[in-house]
Amino acid sequence: LGVKNILFPIISPPARALFGSIQGGSGTVGLHSEKMPKEKTSKHVKCDIVFDDNSSGIFSAGDHVAGTIELQLSKIKKVRGVCLLISGYSSVFWEAKVPDGPKNKKVKAQFKGREDFIKQKLYLAGSENGTGIQLPPNAIRYKFDFAIPPSAPTSMEGKYGHIRYLLQVTLERPWKFDHKFQQPFTVTCEADLNKNNEVLCIPTKAEDMITFYCGFCRSRPLIVSATTPKSGYAPGETIDLELFVQNSSKVVVSEIEIKFRKILTFTSQTRVIGQTQVPIEQKNIQYVVLEVRKVPSIEGENDARFVQNFVVGPVPSSETTHSRIVHVSYELAIVVKPQASTKRMHLNIPITIGKIPLAGSAMPYSVSGGIQKLESTLGERDCSAPPAYEE
Repeated sequence: LGVKNILFPIISPPARALFGSIQGGSGTVGLHSEKMPKEKTSKHVKCDIVFDDNSSGIFSAGDHVAGTIELQLSKIKKVRGVCLLISGYSSVFWEAKVPDGPKNKKVKAQFKGREDFIKQKLYLAGSENGTGIQLPPNAIRYKFDFAIPPSAPTSMEGKYGHIRYLLQVTLERPWKFDHKFQQPFTVTCEADLNKNNEVLCIPTKAEDMITFYCGFCRSRPLIVSATTPKSGYAPGETIDLELFVQNSSKVVVSEIEIKFRKILTFTSQTRVIGQTQVPIEQKNIQYVVLEVRKVPSIEGENDARFVQNFVVGPVPSSETTHSRIVHVSYELAIVVKPQASTKRMHLNIPITIGKIPLAGSAMPYSVSGGIQKLESTLGERDCSAPPAYEE
């Protein structure tokens, strides 16, 4: 990961006339969102971070990223240094009641985890151990460039964790609060379905059977099967789900509900109770329903066949390999509800979403619209305290 910087001479035009602040979009942030420290505004310092030839701030894993940082000072500013931090990481956090102690009394525990994909710190001016420098008024520009690792996972936001990428410029002042300016950017991975096509291109089938009792008498079976022609899809393709219901019983099937949903799996690395921290892997799962379909009732001693079509929207690719603590997967979840019975049939068909479709499939549309982009926090921040976590 190489980063270069160049200090340019002072430029007189106002910085914001030359570079508009890049906004990261309006992606939804889950309940896990890290609290940003309270702003300490200063009318004397402004900062713009601009990516070269990329106004969207969306990049692919393996891309080379370059841009310009411009500081606009209205007066001389003394600092220890101007630092650029380039970071890409996954983070998980949630709280839960767990048994603890000799009496197994339930207490509040925190489950945490963090994994870094990019972590580069560079001083554009000054140094970490320097005695201080004076930044002149008006505009100062710094150039930067770096490479995103080819194995970097796609950006995502969830209730119990996230994958984020961020540029942070800090004017370090140990004798006062630091001036911090942040610019998030979005990363998407290639996710070529053809790398695993021997599994993804074959039909997938799920089947279940139940019987009902009336006293000591058992009914004939209710059999439900669900089939898709393949399990790998790209945005823009259609999932053709075929349901076959063989109802040999006299019980009416009141409803069959089908959910196309995203599954976010978060895995902790540590558990904290009070002052005690121990390494532990604990999973927490969030289900995000993308689409729901229902089929009509089926009378007893009847067979029925249904076909449901689900168009894959601009959603992030499945992610189960590049991050150890945050996984993204998809499935068709089918629930069969017999009338006047508490019994339920559950069928699940895993679906893999990729950016590049299987060979011979229709070309998908761009997935960039479905990637959650973070709101720019390109404001001055007091980050003297570590970020707080909340569920």
